[in-house]
Amino acid sequence: MKKLAWATKGLAAVTGAVLAGAVMAPSAAADTMPEAMPDAMTIAHEVSGLALGDDNGKRCRIAERDVSAAVVGDSATGVPDREVKATTDRKGNAYLYDSANPGVWIPLRYVPGAPECTEDLDVTAADGDAGSATREFLITLLAGSGHIYQARCDVTPGVPLTESTIASACAPGFAHVVGTPV
Repeated sequence: MKKLAWATKGLAAVTGAVLAGAVMAPSAAADTMPEAMPDAMTIAHEVSGLALGDDNGKRCRIAERDVSAAVVGDSATGVPDREVKATTDRKGNAYLYDSANPGVWIPLRYVPGAPECTEDLDVTAADGDAGSATREFLITLLAGSGHIYQARCDVTPGVPLTESTIASACAPGFAHVVGTPV
């Protein structure tokens, strides 16, 4: 019954968005409307929480946003504590935040092997090598397909994570966790 109720709500949202688009943009005015105006399907996806996961039209069913955080660092080795956070948006994109780079959310699509549709995620501080100035953390992503992907990333003191450094910090990238019960 829950699936039927969800489908009914989704259908109602899509129908409402299409009707709203038809009422707001009569065909006579459609040629003069600005390019930046969102189409009815974009509105329907935002209202219903559905997003297209890829160009093949696969849906990424995101009902809520997720956030996970971990503190990385070790005062015994002189590595200052810093916080890494990860979040998803309603379109299935995953982002990483490094407190050493305030205000910047890095799309995880820059890390090789990241799934296109992320439904859930987790960030966990990993045990680093004793005496090492680099600490590690794990990013685990649950893809829309049900598969789990994981990447191990290194944090170096004084070097913030950015869009240009995230791929090398998380090399070789995301790997599928074998045996994921799908």
